[in-house]
Amino acid sequence: MLTRARIAVLVSGGGTNLQALLDAQRDGKMPHGEIVLVVSSRAGLCAHAGGKCGCCGPHALARLRAEAV
Repeated sequence: MLTRARIAVLVSGGGTNLQALLDAQRDGKMPHGEIVLVVSSRAGLCAHAGGKCGCCGPHALARLRAEAV
């Protein structure tokens, strides 16, 4: 039996590819994996993706500025 892959999605832009992946997951077209993490260069991307991004959960990471690192 295969174990489901845990998928992290890195997003830079408007989130259209993320939405396509979420739709595929919802429609059962990703039977061997599930999106468990989304990292975006834009705040509020999950809201932009129609609020369908259940993978975000209640946690969000703030963007770090280069000078703060």
